[in-house]
Amino acid sequence: MALYVEGSGPTVALLQGGPGLSSRSVAPIAELLRDRFRTVRFEHYASTVGDLVEEIEAARAALGAERWFVLGHSWGAAMAALYAVRYPERTQALVLAHPMEVSSQYCAAADAAAEHAATEGAGPEPDGPFALEHDPDLAESLWEGLQDTCPDATGEGYDLTPVARQVTRPALVLLGERDAIDRRSGKLWAELTNARLLSLPYAGHWSFVEQPRQFQEAVAEFLLSQASRRAMAAA
Repeated sequence: MALYVEGSGPTVALLQGGPGLSSRSVAPIAELLRDRFRTVRFEHYASTVGDLVEEIEAARAALGAERWFVLGHSWGAAMAALYAVRYPERTQALVLAHPMEVSSQYCAAADAAAEHAATEGAGPEPDGPFALEHDPDLAESLWEGLQDTCPDATGEGYDLTPVARQVTRPALVLLGERDAIDRRSGKLWAELTNARLLSLPYAGHWSFVEQPRQFQEAVAEFLLSQASRRAMAAA
């Protein structure tokens, strides 16, 4: 497994979105955090959701980190939640950055926003500035796997709300006021995970590229506060 490790300090796993995006899509986050944290990103090769969660855990074990922070962007936020439910003892805290729709019922708004942007000739590609590094075959397999692992009532979509309810670790949900993803979904993620909710003005789905300073301050403040709490508890 190829791990890209930068910086020093508390360890933060960075999980990319898509699904099927390269870890380069979260490299800007590493650049923003590496002065105060040891950031870790890696390519995802697993074609099932369960195997992807185990791939994340294998990366932690390879680093020798007893516990770490887990930050996921978009699809990666859902994988971060699944990981935290499977391995709560290994998860110090979560950052769910622009989490994907918590269930299929919220996808219509995002589809409409993307269609409108395409019609107007504006707006980013669905996978943002890293669309060319997207693996469509892997994406299709993982989407099908998510529907099998977390099916909704119709049997044709997915529902992550039961997963969100099981998250017991401290969490931050970070949204963008201009994100195409339905804001009601982001608010529900925060409610179900008992997370702190923060919305960044003028940001879309890629706040760490669009509003890097605000992203950096929000995430670093949250992670450092959690690291301090652990240090005080251990004293």
